[in-house]
Parts: sequence; C-alpha cells; structure tokens
Amino acid sequence: MSRRDNETFRTVEGRYQSFEEAHPKQRSRSAFANIRLPVLSDEAEKGVGTALGFGLGALLLLLCAVCVAASRSWAALDRSGAQLAYAIAAFFLLLAGLGGIIATYNHIFRVIPGDGGHH
Repeated sequence: MSRRDNETFRTVEGRYQSFEEAHPKQRSRSAFANIRLPVLSDEAEKGVGTALGFGLGALLLLLCAVCVAASRSWAALDRSGAQLAYAIAAFFLLLAGLGGIIATYNHIFRVIPGDGGHH
C-alpha cells in the first residue's frame, strides 16, 4: 500500500500546493541576455571553422612529436616501459590529429557545399 494514500500526505500536499500558488517563483534573468553575438557571413564562418579544425589537428600532431621525442629519450635511458607508454600515446595522438584534420576538410569542403540528402 502506498504511503501517499493516507490523510497526512494529502494535508501536507495541500498545504504545499496552496503555498506554491500564493508565492510563485520569479524567473531569474539569464546571464547571457545582454550578450550580442556577432553574425558571421558564410565565408567567415567557413574560415573560422577551418582555422579551428586544422589548428587543433596541428596541435595534436605537435603533441605527437613531443611524445615521439620523449619516447626516444626514454629509450636512450633504457627504460622500456616509459618508452612504450610514450610510443602508444604518440600513436593515438597521431590518429587524433590526422583524423581531426581529415574530418575538418571533409566537413568544410565536402559536406557543407553539398546538397542536403533526401530523407
């Protein structure tokens, strides 16, 4: 048997409902209400997307190069565990960097200009 069927619950619920009706909550103002976002042209939007996508891909490739250098320095010190860890990290950073650049190229230059699919 549910506890919500008893008389105590109904009286407490009734008092809560009457309090809510007597004291409605005021909506808080959004912190973003006064922010004016610039409207970019399609070409500017494409340029910003290209710069961000290729830039982040290049950053990941730079981190890959750092991991390769660290892996080689650990190999010189005969620390095979650290060498392997940095080599694995370099491999995944290489995949992420190249994947990001390829995905950006595909989206900016092939998906956006193309016609929408038939649904």
